[in-house]
Formats: sequence, C-alpha cells, structure tokens
Amino acid sequence: MNTRFAVATHILAYLAYANGQPVSSEVLAGSAGTHPVVVRRLVSTLRTAGLVMSQRGVGGGTVLARPATDITLLDVFRAVQDTEPDLFQVSSTNPSAHCDLGRVMQETLEGLFGPAIEAMRAALAAVSVAQVQQELGKRLPQGCPGAPS
Repeated sequence: MNTRFAVATHILAYLAYANGQPVSSEVLAGSAGTHPVVVRRLVSTLRTAGLVMSQRGVGGGTVLARPATDITLLDVFRAVQDTEPDLFQVSSTNPSAHCDLGRVMQETLEGLFGPAIEAMRAALAAVSVAQVQQELGKRLPQGCPGAPS
C-alpha cells in the first residue's frame, strides 16, 4: 500500500478542523508535506466517493461533503485503495500449477489472510474522521501557528 490513505486521512482531518471553510489544495499540500497535484488527485478521488465537495472561484477550495462523524477510515480506505482489492496481493501471484505446494498456496494464503483483512476493515470502520480530529486536538499545542482553527 502507498501513502494515499494516510494523505487522504490528513486531508479529511484538516477539512474537519476547517469547520466548513473551503481549503485550497496548496494549503492542504503544505500541511501534508506533498505536492498540490497529489492533493488535487486525492481530492478528486474523495469527491467521487462522496466524501468531499469542491467550490470553485475566489475563496473556493474543498470542504467535507458530510459530517466528520459520518466518515469512517474504512470509507477513506475504500475510496483510495487501488483497483486491486487484495490487500496482500495474493491473487496477483502466479504459483506453478505443476507444483503440489504451488497449486494450493494461493487458496491457503487467502484463508489465512482473510481474518486479518476483516479485522483491519472492522478497525477502520470503528474510527471516524471526527475521532481523528479529536486525537489531533489532544496533540496540538495551544495557539499552534498554521493549524486550522
């Protein structure tokens, strides 16, 4: 997995802190430590998933499409995960059908990894962007310059 999930979560948490005020991709990129083009691509993906809305023009930017309490980390994960749904890329392997071990490896690993994938999904579903915002608030110094108000 790449950093898209972490950066998308960062974007959504920042938007939650912005409290309905549109935030530009440049500001989001500066906070996340990435290029604005990366942010714009992620915002497009998050918009397609119904997690954010964009406002054009002067004073425009991105806002949450629904309350932070209604967006889970599983929603974020699903929005940004690659088209390959196999978290551990088991189905992407091509073991030899001529080998006894190779013939059963994929099915064996899928059976073993399945519970881990389900546990991860359940853990992500249990955390909202609002909870991420709350946890960030505990760690932000009072009057932190550059922090969304």
